[in-house]
Amino acid sequence: MTRNEVKWLEPFSAPVREAVGAQLAEPGKKLACFDADGTLWNEDIGEAFFRWLAAGGLLPAVDSNRDWRSVYEEYEERVRKSRSEGYSWAVQCMAGLEEQQVRRWASQMAAAWPNYRPAMAGLIGGLAESGWDVWLVSASNSWIVQAGAPMVGAAPANVLGIRVEISQGRLTNEIVRPVTCNRGKVEAIEKTLGRLPDLAVGDSLGDLEMLESAKLPLVVGRADKANSDLCTLGAQRGWATHLF
Repeated sequence: MTRNEVKWLEPFSAPVREAVGAQLAEPGKKLACFDADGTLWNEDIGEAFFRWLAAGGLLPAVDSNRDWRSVYEEYEERVRKSRSEGYSWAVQCMAGLEEQQVRRWASQMAAAWPNYRPAMAGLIGGLAESGWDVWLVSASNSWIVQAGAPMVGAAPANVLGIRVEISQGRLTNEIVRPVTCNRGKVEAIEKTLGRLPDLAVGDSLGDLEMLESAKLPLVVGRADKANSDLCTLGAQRGWATHLF
């Protein structure tokens, strides 16, 4: 198969088509790692799920009398101080919930989510059909990303996200490390898969270390935010970029 015959690459920019096509031509089992929010779909499904839980008074670790807006404001403030700690706190707020219930809610949210990118689903499917090992590595909670994975052609089992220990079927507040944010994404990939990615795809500085660890880093972004921090940095480094 020549790169011109790879139909699933057609929606992408020429630099991305050329870069991925060159990788496809190389022999050997390859690993691709994709960020999820902002990469495989528009917006952040993890944050949307957190807001939904907060608005419904469904966070056992949060005072049920608090307005959901104040809870989300606290989350945003924590993220501003430390992405890793802020994202972890959002998952810890779910402590006490039954895991099976979380999975049901996540499945419902993923089914209603309108923001999936068909081109990214095509890319994932094409790589998988070409024999690549494809994983999603996200700073959202692992349950919502696992629920969204099939919507973009990925396997729920091939998801690395932020999660907590489970005790007697319920979520605890004990974070499972490494936290899949920034350098923690690389650490989780190495710990779970025992290697670094051949291809990494991301949209924000939270993905920077994962992109730097890959043989081929690809940046995705939005056309109305073409000057985002990662797009600017990627251009400086000569990384292939695609804007939706």
